[in-house]
Amino acid sequence: MTEVLRVIEVTFGYGRGEVLRQLSLSVAEGQFVTLLGPSGCGKTTLLNLIAGTLTPRSGSIHLRGRDVTALPPERRNLGMVYQHYALFPHLSARRNVAFGLEVRRVPRAERDRKVEAMLDLVGLTAAERERKPGELSGGQQQRVALARALVFAPELLLLDEPLANLDRHLRDQLRQELHRLQRETRVAAILVTHDQEEALVISDLLGVMAGGRLLQVGPPAEVYHRPRTPFVARFLGEANLLPGPLLGGEPGQLVLVRPERCLLGSAAESCPWSWEGRIRTLTFLGADVLAEVAGPAELSLRVRARARDALRPGELLRVGIPADAIWYIPDADEANP
Repeated sequence: MTEVLRVIEVTFGYGRGEVLRQLSLSVAEGQFVTLLGPSGCGKTTLLNLIAGTLTPRSGSIHLRGRDVTALPPERRNLGMVYQHYALFPHLSARRNVAFGLEVRRVPRAERDRKVEAMLDLVGLTAAERERKPGELSGGQQQRVALARALVFAPELLLLDEPLANLDRHLRDQLRQELHRLQRETRVAAILVTHDQEEALVISDLLGVMAGGRLLQVGPPAEVYHRPRTPFVARFLGEANLLPGPLLGGEPGQLVLVRPERCLLGSAAESCPWSWEGRIRTLTFLGADVLAEVAGPAELSLRVRARARDALRPGELLRVGIPADAIWYIPDADEANP
């Protein structure tokens, strides 16, 4: 695949402090990359460096092989959608979308054609196109912001938590719309989010950041099931991290077992590692429950089971771990988040 973006060992900070430390990233044409990490880890700073609103202390940023490290934002041909959309409040939805083309002096007939086609693509009605942002719902404003960012065919689309201010139902709906738009336009995109489900569902590549470093980047299933560090394992979903020697590993190793891979009752009897345990707590999760099961030698294991199994606190039962459910990782993190 053709490479659209390459970030090479970029470092950035304020004063003596460092926000990003020798961070590198590559994004190919058509890829959707999501950056996930705790607040303050440098996700939005990285977007701003790529956009050109910040300049790195060291390292370089390349778009389609061209070094743009020193170029201002207007010369990078990037689309940006912010958490608060940053729409012009005095302009209609149509005029907001057309603004970037007007600045680029695109002929009116071509401009009108592109604007209408993009508004069709994001699903804005004829009446909504004439309304100002204050007259639109949050979901409609988000669609306008996306249309404005995509209408001039940017090299790369940057998305800084664009769904964060929406309620859960609308966020889920627009997440699918965003995914569809990115697939139809084939624009490379980088999304910053705190929503783990969003990151796992929408991404071609998922990057986990902490302490100004990109700890791991890869397909979501790979990062989730095969994390390289304890921090990545703990940050993505629920994780049981057990001493390596307990399950066939070595000193200096941890064993990752996801709660949904653990088995209870008769199903656990055929597992290579199993023991009797007592349920300490049950957390109701809708269709599932998360059980904390106490085993021998102060061992505690979180197990995700179906709510219909009618488990009870204090119940004694066998818990087991299948051989293909374990993943060994070094008992050390590359960064100190």
